[in-house]
Amino acid sequence: MIRLYNGLLLSMNGTLDITRQEVWVEDSMILYVGPASSEHPPFEREIDLKGGLLMPGFKNAHTHSAMTFLRSYADDLPLQDWLFQKVFPLEARLTPDAIYAFTRLAILEYLAGGVTSTFDMYYHRDAYAQANIDSGFRTVICGALSARDNNWGQAEMDYLKFNHLDPLISYGLGIHAEYTASLDLLMYMKQLVDEYRTPFWAHNSETRQEVDECLERHGLTPTALFEEYGLFQYGGGGFHCVHVTEEDMDIFRRRNLWAVTCPGSNAKLASGIAPICRMMDK
Repeated sequence: MIRLYNGLLLSMNGTLDITRQEVWVEDSMILYVGPASSEHPPFEREIDLKGGLLMPGFKNAHTHSAMTFLRSYADDLPLQDWLFQKVFPLEARLTPDAIYAFTRLAILEYLAGGVTSTFDMYYHRDAYAQANIDSGFRTVICGALSARDNNWGQAEMDYLKFNHLDPLISYGLGIHAEYTASLDLLMYMKQLVDEYRTPFWAHNSETRQEVDECLERHGLTPTALFEEYGLFQYGGGGFHCVHVTEEDMDIFRRRNLWAVTCPGSNAKLASGIAPICRMMDK
């Protein structure tokens, strides 16, 4: 058991109260939070916080961790050009060993900033999961199926495998985005969502072009299209959500969905600013 003492505690228990308490932990369990006590089992380790702040770790709710190798590459391009002309060709050359190394680097950076878990979407998921396990880092892998993938059934296999692989690893169903999907793929994902009664996730309304082209193809925004296919039956949400309409936000509210707005990414690609105040009003 480890004792953390002589610090300030921000417990995030519904308030922002800061108290002077200590914390005892063992393995993955928090065993005690409160004032110092002489009644306790022997500690294996005692950490003097020296007045520092102890709080729950930050969660990065949408990331592509192994893209550390692309940092500062192809700046100042619109999303579609950046993705299809610059990023996808390099990602096609990635190996599992590279994914493992780049993910370990990302985890070091997360920990340096107080991030203790992620919701990640990327390739070579076995290598990605192993990098997290070897780092003692918690992650949820988000499915990233696209129409061009050869084996759609891999999504179900990944769901079953990664939700039983390790206590640090779990998996959520999802696709990359509407613009890399097909209607057949959406119908397939609907089958999985219904079978496992699980939330659904995707990049959603990141750019104006994405929304306009979806309207041209289907007469619906990405959010409305996903709703039309019943993909939000068990919740979920979208990543970016910059160019959502009032009707989209009503769907999010009705289905109790989450909008992960990614302001840093949106700024890098000049995608815009998500209407966060309007979302909160709803």
